Amino acid sequence: MNTKCNKTKTVVLLLAKEKRTILESVLMQLPYYSHGSEKRVKSKFSELFETMLEYLNGNPVINLNQYGKDVARYREEAGLNFEEFLNSFDETRLFVAQYIQSLPLEVEEINESLIMLNEFFLSIQKHTYVHTTYLKNLEIEKKDELLHSLEEDRMEILGKISTSFAHEFRNPLTSIKGFVQLLERRIPENLQEKAYIDYINQEIKGLEENVNQFLMLSNTKNHQDELSDMIWLHHLLLSITEAFRPACIENDIKLTLEIQDTLLTQGSEEQLRLAVMKIIHNAVDALMYVEHERIILIRAKLQDGKNSIVIENNGPKIPEYLLESMFEPFVSTKELGKGLGLSVCKQVIEKHKGSLNCISKKGLTVFEMCLPSL
Repeated sequence: MNTKCNKTKTVVLLLAKEKRTILESVLMQLPYYSHGSEKRVKSKFSELFETMLEYLNGNPVINLNQYGKDVARYREEAGLNFEEFLNSFDETRLFVAQYIQSLPLEVEEINESLIMLNEFFLSIQKHTYVHTTYLKNLEIEKKDELLHSLEEDRMEILGKISTSFAHEFRNPLTSIKGFVQLLERRIPENLQEKAYIDYINQEIKGLEENVNQFLMLSNTKNHQDELSDMIWLHHLLLSITEAFRPACIENDIKLTLEIQDTLLTQGSEEQLRLAVMKIIHNAVDALMYVEHERIILIRAKLQDGKNSIVIENNGPKIPEYLLESMFEPFVSTKELGKGLGLSVCKQVIEKHKGSLNCISKKGLTVFEMCLPSL
């Protein structure tokens, strides 16, 4: 035994002799001692006391790291509040320190014992905290994995329902469309009924677009996804902005396109056109709520080896609660929206091996699409 431990030997013997009294006094101060687990708590604190005595006695084989791990696991299994639990260590340390200070021993013996006592409890608290954090992180990881699994299951079920729904509606729609075309051929151009046929055709076209959106919600490939061509993003974005030009002029919106000429990607031009148009359409709708200058800026460039398409508008900020879930199916940023638009956009971009993100603050909302470059 080294000189340091020789100075604490008498203190250890006296503490061991008064163990029962000290433990009872400490336990009565614990807020969780009367929670119906007296025996278990008493056993653990008795173990803590014995470990403390071993440390003060200079036992070289004591493993505080392992003990801290055991204490952390016990706290979790017992469901004890972490702060209360660590505070109980301080209560124990202070009570034992007061007892040591009251002993009729030399100052050197008392001080050395107090130093080792503080070292012991600081070490125990440190190891307990480290392992508690580790266990908490493990629990969070398990919950994240479960949530991810549930989300995958939910999207798979939604995809199957969407595909089934789309096919069930598409077949009768095709029949209706065919019969309307037959009727249309029999109606002279100058009759009023011709206008009704045109209206029916417009409604059928709208229904077909909605059916196609349900198909795009599916994470399994369908016939639309098999159509893969080389896409010149310059031509695509130019034609889209020109299509929106009349609506922007009518609503005093300044629409600007900044794009490099040589941006290429692979995929379905029809699907990408739909995704970009939906985001621009949302921007136009958002700008109806502002009285100041209305601006939509579309920028496309090669960045970090990928095609970056950024669509900005200076409309109102999207609320935080919507930002977190706006890309999920049936979550709408509009009061009467179906909640398919942005979820379809995200699904389309991800099927093209890209990503879609959004940031929004006061006076600026930015959607960024990243697509593979050829």
